[in-house]
Amino acid sequence: MRPATENDRDAIERLVADRFAWMAARGHAPWPQDAEEIAAKAGRAPMWCLLDGDRLCGVTILVDRLGTAAWTEAERQEPSLLLVSTVTDSTRAGQRLGARIASWTVDHAARQGARWVRRVTTEPRLAAYYQEQGFALVRERAFQGRPLYALQRPAELRPDPLGN
Repeated sequence: MRPATENDRDAIERLVADRFAWMAARGHAPWPQDAEEIAAKAGRAPMWCLLDGDRLCGVTILVDRLGTAAWTEAERQEPSLLLVSTVTDSTRAGQRLGARIASWTVDHAARQGARWVRRVTTEPRLAAYYQEQGFALVRERAFQGRPLYALQRPAELRPDPLGN
């Protein structure tokens, strides 16, 4: 894993566009952002790239500010990182690249002094997948007519952060 740079923008846009097309073909709900909008954050937001050699195979954004829709005031005061906009290479579906990113983030968060790694989703299948990754469901509530799932797991140092 390494920080994304502006030079990664085109590769990130291709990766995200391919993943979104893959998701649409399987009947999954579209994301609120498009590929160009996500890629434009490279070098401008705390975006990280998962690489296999020189090949980009995933991206995620880590933020240290939690929104009010899912988290209480007390939870927002706790040191944490929030995983958002995680996208992986659709040609490698089933290789648990998202789980590898989450594992790395748990280690990275501990090294940054955070107590928690948190996630939020409106998709029940993603909430279940995140729980398979060790995230505990903190709460489920309705938000703008959809379910909103808030999940977290403790930050901790890991001997093999990418789970190789």
